[in-house]
Parts: sequence; C-alpha cells; structure tokens
Amino acid sequence: MASSLPNLCLRKIFECIEENEEDKPSLHSCLLVNRHWCQEVVPILWRSPNAYMSKQLVEVYIACLSDEEKQILNDNGLNLPPSTEIPPTFDYSKYRRVLHIGGLYHHLWWWCNLRRDECIGAEGRWILTELLLKLFISRCPAIYRFSCDATCLLEKYDITSYPGAESCLPHIRRLTLTGKRLRKYFEKFSICHGVCQLKTYLPIYEWDTEKQCRDIEKFEAEAEGLVDFIQAQNNLQDLELHGDYYGHDTGGRIIQALESQAKSLVRLKLSYVRFEGHPPFYGIGACKNLEILEFDGCDGLTNEMCAPLIASSLSRLSHLNISNSDLPVDIVSALVSNANISLREVILCSTQSSEYLVQVIEALVSHCPNITKFESNQIHGTIEISAICSLLSNSQQLESLSIYGASLDAEKFLPAIGQSIPSSLRKLSISSEWQFTTTAFESFLEHCKAPLIWLTLSGCECITDEFLELIVQYLGKTLRHLGVYHVIRVTRYHSLYDSRQLRTLTSKERDGINGYRSLFFSK
Repeated sequence: MASSLPNLCLRKIFECIEENEEDKPSLHSCLLVNRHWCQEVVPILWRSPNAYMSKQLVEVYIACLSDEEKQILNDNGLNLPPSTEIPPTFDYSKYRRVLHIGGLYHHLWWWCNLRRDECIGAEGRWILTELLLKLFISRCPAIYRFSCDATCLLEKYDITSYPGAESCLPHIRRLTLTGKRLRKYFEKFSICHGVCQLKTYLPIYEWDTEKQCRDIEKFEAEAEGLVDFIQAQNNLQDLELHGDYYGHDTGGRIIQALESQAKSLVRLKLSYVRFEGHPPFYGIGACKNLEILEFDGCDGLTNEMCAPLIASSLSRLSHLNISNSDLPVDIVSALVSNANISLREVILCSTQSSEYLVQVIEALVSHCPNITKFESNQIHGTIEISAICSLLSNSQQLESLSIYGASLDAEKFLPAIGQSIPSSLRKLSISSEWQFTTTAFESFLEHCKAPLIWLTLSGCECITDEFLELIVQYLGKTLRHLGVYHVIRVTRYHSLYDSRQLRTLTSKERDGINGYRSLFFSK
C-alpha cells in the first residue's frame, strides 16, 4: 500500500515532514521502508546536509568526485581514506539546494584538521574546497539558497564562472552577501532575477588619501551596484540592509530603489544605519504590503524623513521592531494606529523616555486589539508598570510578554500585574532586579488565570525555596520552562526536581544549579 501512492504525493508528504523540526528525524526511518520511499527521501535529506560537522559527510562528497580530481587531492597532500574510493549509492551532490560557502569552507578545514597524520597544507585545503564547489555547481540543477559572509572567499572562489553556473544560480531565492565592496559581486549575480530574500551589507565611505576626504564617488558607485540589483528583482519580499556598530549611510538611492518592489516587499530590516540628512522615505512608503518593519541601532531619523510611512498607512503591518533607534514617538504611534487590527507583535527596546513608552502603549490599547507579543526594556518605574497593566487588560490575545528595566520594589504592583494578565498569555519573562515577598508573589500567581508554559524571572535575587514551591503549586501542571537567575538562596531544588512536576534537567542545566547561580527546568 505504501508504494502505491504517486511519487508526487509521497514527495509532498516527506517535504511536510522535513519542514517540521520535531518530525524531521523520522525521515531517516522512512528511508528503510522500501526502495521506492528511499528514492524519494534521499533528495530531500541531502538538500542541506551541513547542519552539523560530519566526517562521513565530507567523505561522501569526495567520493562523488572524478578519479582525476581525487588524484589532484592526493598530489596536494590529502591522502584520501579508502571510503572515498567506493562509489556512493546515489549521486548525492546533485541533490544539494543550499550552498553556504563560509560554512562549507570551515567544515572542510575541520575535516582536514582531524587528519593529523597527514601533511595537508593550506593550498590542499583551498583546492579541496574549490573542487567541491565546482562539483555542486556543475551537478546541481538549481541552488535555491546561497550565502557567503566573507568577501575574501568570493575573491578566491568565483562560483559565477564555474561550469553550470548559468543554469544553476538563476534559481537562487534567498541570497546573503556580506562584506566590503560588494558591487562587483552583485554584478556577477545579475543573472539572478527571482531573489525573494536578500540580506547584505551597505557600502561604506572609504578615505581618499590624496584628497584627504571621504571618497563620495566610490561610495555612490558601490551604492549603485546594490540599487541595480534590487531593481532587477521580480519578486523581492524580504530585505535586510546592515551597517556596522558605527552606522552606515544608505545613500538616498538605495531606499528609493524599494519603489521597484512596492507590490512584493513584505519585510524590511534596517540595522545600524545613519540617516542624518537622508531624503524622505518615499521608497518605503510605496511598499503598502509591508508586514514587518524593523529599525535596529539606527539614528538620525526625523519626523520629516519618516512622514511617507504615515502617509501610506501601511495598514498590513503585523510586526514592528524599534530597537536602539531614535524613531520619533509620533511616528511610532501613527504606525501603530494605522496598522490597527493587523498589528500582532511590537518590540520597543530603546533608550527613550517614560513618555515614549506610555504614548505607544496608549496607541496600542486604542487601536490594536489583536496584539500577541509585546517586548520592552523601558520599564523604569510605576508609570511604565501602569501602562503595562493597561496593555494587559486590553489585549485579550496576548501570548508573550517580555519586560526589562530598572531595579524596583514590586511588592505593590506585582499582584496588579497578575490580575491584569489575560488568559491567553503563555510566556512571561521579567528581566529586572525586582524585589518582592512570597505574599506578593502568591497573590500574583493567584490572580494570574493564564496557564503559563514559560516563566523567566531574571535578576530577581529574592527567589528562595518558598518561591519555587509556589510556582510548582500554581503552575506545575502547565509550566514547561522555568528560568530563575541568581538563586543563591535556593537549597531544596532537588525536591522540586524529584517531584517530577517539572521534568528532567539536562546535564548543562543541572551544572548551572549546582553553582547556585541559575536554575532552569525544561519539559
């Protein structure tokens, strides 16, 4: 009966299993059912097999090389093991669909280092990497995901010139290129027009030693390479533009280029970008289907610059992340209001004032009843706590709350938080040096009607055995993860562990407990 299912049907079933991380190991069992199932499962398992370091994996790929290529390796100090002389059951190299040059490079060097009895020089390792890259490019009908996180590797291995590149690389859907002076690499990948996800670094200003100033001409040329690549895509949905700790200028043209992806772009992340003097964000405003917007470590943002984000409404926005960025509070509040019932997740991790957080929460309470996740590190006093309680009381679909902030006496407001928590909440993380008694904590647990499965109390040094016993009493039936740090006053953790109300600790977690610094239980 198993073999009577059509190939396409079987393949779809196996692909669904692969997508679920918990079920994925069962694919290996499917290999053993019969020959027919084996032939369908092998290509799926070998799409991206580099999740972990494996000596056998490297040797299987080497076995796929021709005799001439193996001889080249032997001539360069790699005396290959006997296993590489046995022809593999399948041509595993042709099934690969994910190629991460940096990961492959380090994997192969790790394998070479295992063979300490051999004299393997740097040149031999470079050659091994190049031969396997050429193997994949020539044998694979399509690469869907490609990444390289070091410009030097792209200099060394020009995969766009390898035999088979013109038929293999145009299928790339997810592309990550990070490093400096990437323009020529974007030009090399100009054969790719179907990239859906792009992650890259922004160009930087280089110093012109002759003129003793920033080389604006070179910067603009680098920026134009990225602009051309973005505009050449047919369906760009996910874009990440990264600077560094000091911030990079995007150049107005790069943001403007987003207009070419107005119908398709659904996620935009800008990380460590300086926006001083930047023209208005008309390019972002044009992307009316945007669902995820993230600013991380960005500065120089102004109301005038961000005005197009408000004018376009962005009514489909479901995720908003403002981390360590000076996005004006009026803009954030307007984004929240315009997103309305679409907004699901909000992260506010900045160094703004109390009024900033309160104003945004007021907008959430008024316009966004469907919030499922909220995170903020701006909890510095009772004003913010009152705002959080208001959010909890008015967010009946909230599933996750993470709050961080200053050291506070939580004796009075902790029970109020418990009373405000909606029954939908499943994950609660408090990472602050709060002080409270067992009476206040029990009142919090009594009022909390949510069946929490995740509770983290990071920095709460007041935790003792009595606190943990209250947790077991009130949350023992539902809690799957408990994280408590600085538990220097806990002595009876073994009784909790032995009670089986919270499941077995891993060895790493148990070591943490023995140090009386942190306590983790996980189901």
